[in-house]
Amino acid sequence: MKKASYYLSAMLLVASFSQQPASAQFEGKISYTSYNYSSEGVEQKDDNFTLYITPDRILLQGEKEYGFMESIQTEGVLVRLDFEDFVFLTGSNEALKISKSDITSMMNMFGNGQSATKASDKADNVDYERTGESSTIHGYKADKFIFRDDEEPNEHTEVWMTKQLDVNWGMLAESWSGSAETIISSLPTNLVFKEKYFPLKVEVFEDDQLVSRLETTEVNPSSVARAMVQVPSGVKVLSFQDYLFQKMSQQ
Repeated sequence: MKKASYYLSAMLLVASFSQQPASAQFEGKISYTSYNYSSEGVEQKDDNFTLYITPDRILLQGEKEYGFMESIQTEGVLVRLDFEDFVFLTGSNEALKISKSDITSMMNMFGNGQSATKASDKADNVDYERTGESSTIHGYKADKFIFRDDEEPNEHTEVWMTKQLDVNWGMLAESWSGSAETIISSLPTNLVFKEKYFPLKVEVFEDDQLVSRLETTEVNPSSVARAMVQVPSGVKVLSFQDYLFQKMSQQ
């Protein structure tokens, strides 16, 4: 089962290599809160997430530390569209810089890769339905979509998305491979990247019971994001190769 917050971070992963012009892109701060629900329906707050967005950079930051590929603990991910890379803020005054090709190699290296054929089969299993329902979320008209996966028939995900926030996710510049392609295949890529929808609320259901929810708590267009989408002063940025060498040296 995927938590609702999974969809936000995974969309950010694939959005970072957009080739679309960014002249009309939203600039500002968008905050989310995620929740988990017990079998009795008891709500428990999981985390707060904030997206700081400028025309050429996006920072995703949460209150917790998260593991990436089971080997990197990150406090936030800075997507630099102008450099076409990710910077994982790993704490201890260090950060890890990874390109798209590095990510694909790393996912396969740590045993999470799979063949392109399997990834394609996975994409065929994911389907979505336009429900025709709409709602207003923080002043933005949002349309409701339902996503289902043939391999997980007892689960479905309801996503509310708006076209009134032009974050300009764009289309992917190149094809991904291995397990990176699997991540992409489980997302509403056509809706987000081609039809330019932006997710405002995600709810994951298991056996028709709500188990996880992610929703926006603030949408604030402002120039505050410009100061946030920089590598913090004093932080040393390591390349993927330097990071691997350092990890091997510590073993």
